Amino acid sequence: MSYSQVPRRPSQNPKRTLTKQLNALRNTALCLFTVFMILFCAFVFLISSIKKVSAKDEATPTTTAGETTTAPTSDSEGSEGSSATEAETTPEATTATTAAVAVRTFPEGTKLIALTFDDGPSQYTAQVLDTLKAEGIPATFFMIGQCVEGTDASILQRMVDQGCEIGNHTWSHATLSKVEYDEAIEQLKKCDDVIMSKIGQKSTVIRPPTGAGAKQKGLFDYARQNNQYIVNWNDSSCPSDWQKPANGDPEYTAKYVVDNAIANDCVLLHDVHKSTVDSLPEMIKGLKEKGFTFVTVSELLAAQSDLTVDKAIAGGYTADEAVAGPVGGVIGVRYVYSSGKIYIEQKLYS
Repeated sequence: MSYSQVPRRPSQNPKRTLTKQLNALRNTALCLFTVFMILFCAFVFLISSIKKVSAKDEATPTTTAGETTTAPTSDSEGSEGSSATEAETTPEATTATTAAVAVRTFPEGTKLIALTFDDGPSQYTAQVLDTLKAEGIPATFFMIGQCVEGTDASILQRMVDQGCEIGNHTWSHATLSKVEYDEAIEQLKKCDDVIMSKIGQKSTVIRPPTGAGAKQKGLFDYARQNNQYIVNWNDSSCPSDWQKPANGDPEYTAKYVVDNAIANDCVLLHDVHKSTVDSLPEMIKGLKEKGFTFVTVSELLAAQSDLTVDKAIAGGYTADEAVAGPVGGVIGVRYVYSSGKIYIEQKLYS
């Protein structure tokens, strides 16, 4: 066979070879990128799950306490604004079981105080929750239904997660002494319904706006039917933060509460006032220095062993009306705070 007859190898196209190499490199890069993204997503999911578990573990109380309701006696409460911290660890805290909110019990003689916030949620409520979490304490929020309706559910969920208690302050801040029976029921029910729609539970306590409504039988009946307490606040430690000089002066607000608070006080504040919200770090610091343990309203009631059915009957309630509450105390009766004690107010409606 002559040289000219030897088969010749096809010549290779340099451009085609380079294209194949680039395509192979690209495919390899895509595969590596895909694997990286899968691993990254898995890592993010794992971190998120760990944070959720940690947040649940930090939520304070270990057991649930029954629904409670609270109504103030004074007509001085401001109606401005339309709008779970980690509960403080306390010695020998034990548990009392009910359905909605965790309630701790404390050794006799523990110096308790309950901070309560009316008229929210507002644009400042998240700041309140930040402060409560930083201080490791709970509070109770008596919220207006119309404000709850326009608030992101995450704010209410934070209250629950941080061990705070959810309170009913009517749908539209209605003065219950000025409405008929059916309207009083509707005001309370609409508020609870919108809270339920946000976080899957209703309130556990009630506070009638402005403290009025003792003669409103609808308030009593609603509280009884929904296993709630009615509770007011201590006038003596109330800084009247809806008006001067407290309104606009955080230092005055903080000092007033610290100087006047005594054991078993239920302090009335409003999370719709910036000055009140700004006063909280100094207020809480001062109260801690005086030896106070911060609790929810239900925990404050649970600590009062003298809030009995017999006492309610002696105060004017019938045996049918006076029913023991889930954490102690009596459902539906009106609790009044004075001189460091909580007592059952005599029934005022006929």
